[in-house]
Parts: sequence; C-alpha cells; structure tokens
Amino acid sequence: MAQVGVTSVGVIGLGKMGLPIAQNLMGRGFTVTGYRRSGSPALEQAGGTVASSPAEVAASADVLLSILPGAEDVEEVICGPSGTLSALRPGTIHIEMSTIDVDRKARLRDLVRANGGDLLDCPISGSPGMVAPRLATTFASGDQVSVSTVSTVLDAVSGPWVYTGAFGTGARMKYIANMLLAVHTVAAAEAMALARLSGLDLGLVQKTLDNSIASSAIWKQRGPVMAERRWSPAPGPIHTLHPILEQIEDHAAQVSLSAPVFAAAKEAFDKALADGWGHLDIASVHDQVSGVSDLDEEP
Repeated sequence: MAQVGVTSVGVIGLGKMGLPIAQNLMGRGFTVTGYRRSGSPALEQAGGTVASSPAEVAASADVLLSILPGAEDVEEVICGPSGTLSALRPGTIHIEMSTIDVDRKARLRDLVRANGGDLLDCPISGSPGMVAPRLATTFASGDQVSVSTVSTVLDAVSGPWVYTGAFGTGARMKYIANMLLAVHTVAAAEAMALARLSGLDLGLVQKTLDNSIASSAIWKQRGPVMAERRWSPAPGPIHTLHPILEQIEDHAAQVSLSAPVFAAAKEAFDKALADGWGHLDIASVHDQVSGVSDLDEEP
C-alpha cells in the first residue's frame, strides 16, 4: 500500500528500467504520471498517465523518480526550460536513480534544495529483466529523513533496497557492484572459452561448476549464453555498462587504487565497444577474449 501522504509518483525515463519500475509502483497502489521524450503507450496501457514534460510531472506528483542514460539527460530534466525545478512542489523528494558522476548529481541536489525539495542518490543494481520480478537492488543515499519519507516508494520500486549513508554512497556502492560484474563476466568468458578450446562438453562444465566454490551469479546466468554464443537480444548491453566502468576507473584513480584485475576486464569491454559491439550483451566479451578465428563472426 502507498504510504499515507505519498500517493502519487512521477517517473521520468520510461525505458527498459523505468517502465517496469512504474508498473511495480502502480502494482503497489501508487498513481503514476510518467514522461519520456518519445512517449510511452505502454505506460498508458498499464494504467498510468503520460505527461508532456518533466515540469508537468513535477506539478502533479508527491514524489519524483528519474532513471536516465546520462548526466546531461538528468540535468536537462531538472534544469531545462520545461524541467522539474520550474514546477517543483514544496517538500518534494526526488529519487534520482541514474548512475552518473556524484559531484554533478550533488550540484543538482543543491539546486533542488534551494527550490524547497530534496534529491536522493539511489542507483539501482540489476538488469532490466530483474526489475519486474523484484530481484534488483536499490542503493539509497542522502538525507536519512528524506529516505525514510519515501521508504514505501523504494519498497515498491523493485525488490530489496539498502540505505548506504550520506549522499553519493549509493553511487559508490553501485561502482563496487559493477566492478565485480565486469570482472566476473570476463573471468567467466575466459573459463568458457578455455572449456570450448579444450574440447569439453560445455553443458557438463556448466552443470558441474554451477554450485561449486568456483561458481558465481554471472557464471550461472551468462555461462549458458556464452556456451551458445547468444548475444542478442541483450538483457545487459555493453553500451549500458561501459559508461559506469569509466566512472569506476575515474573513482579508483581519485582514491589512488591500483586495480589491475578491473583494468584488464575494462580493456576487454573497451575493445568490444570500439569494435561496434555495444548493442550486444555483456556475455559477448567471450568472443573478445577467446582469440579464436571461427568465433569472430556474430552468431
């Protein structure tokens, strides 16, 4: 049930993540008004209302939620001519779920606060397919009172959420999660490539290692994809992950961390992006690390 006093949520960004988030919110009793530049018939079909601008969303919602591709998109949605600041209701809390540079997001928080609201840093960890069944995890950071005020909204978004602390710690937690995601993906890719080149039964390798100490969630989820070389449609395309890897690299440098394993994994994704594989699933890095000529063609 929606929390008393919070009955409507405005969702800005109705893509692969935002749409199922909006649907989950409606499933928990919230009224949802959404905005996407290209429109969203799917939201209307699910019972939501589509607004003509972020400002229209801000004018009608108790709580705002945005999940967008990049920092420029978030800045436009908040500060643009038809941005949320132009129609922000006093006391509105904005749950910002995009994974962007913390300093840029903090500046947006300060602008929202200057206009009578608050903005939280709440990135979500998980692929689009994990949102609807509530298997993704949200890392909520910022003012603790504001987080408590929107706790039932966070409950409804997608599965578990955790309060990570001061503003920006949510993004830092997401960095750790995606660092491991990148490293585990490349490790699984190398292992599957070695099994293939060794002439092993790939199904037997997968089954044998699934529940062993050598396994990982990535091995279980992407191992079969790698075995079949089935990169599309992509539940987690490389072009979505790569900007976050760039942020992790920058953050590691800022804190003077030498991360050779992550650097090697990122190099594989760098090459995949440079080769035009951005639209393919992250599992396709298998072909990047295999170095086998008969794997060069996309299946």
